[in-house]
Amino acid sequence: MTIALGPIFQLCWVVRDIAAAQREFTERYGVAQWFTIPDVHFGPDSCELHGVPADYTITVALGYAGGQQLELIEPKSGISLYSEHLDTAGSGLHHIAWVPEDFDAALAEAKANGVEVLARGAFEGVGMEFAYLDGGALGSAVELMRLSSDMRAMFDYLIPKGYSNPWA
Repeated sequence: MTIALGPIFQLCWVVRDIAAAQREFTERYGVAQWFTIPDVHFGPDSCELHGVPADYTITVALGYAGGQQLELIEPKSGISLYSEHLDTAGSGLHHIAWVPEDFDAALAEAKANGVEVLARGAFEGVGMEFAYLDGGALGSAVELMRLSSDMRAMFDYLIPKGYSNPWA
């Protein structure tokens, strides 16, 4: 079973203090720039956790280490896959993400092979859909993403000069 081919698009850490995590990644690992989106709300009409509607708010920060996208997520309110991670494992690597050519086919392949969908949803108004799969032996989740051309353009704008995103 191959759910997604190609390079890993994103590595994500869930953290308790996003500003401290940004400083650490900048000082220790050279992430020069962060794009931070505070208080992103996901409501029950657009998101689910363990198969039931979810309602939560997070702060997100995106940066690049060379051509590798890094994401930091700080849960702010509500119960989410991110707050569950903090409660059970503390801060740390939460998921790896791919942008499959065919999001629907990749998700169907995962389900057909018994892979549990932990959470899924849409970032309404920006053209992004996501599904988190149980990572099994990986110990962290796997995210599949569907990105509109506008979202891809935004990610292309954020990437440092001399690098490209997987779809370029």
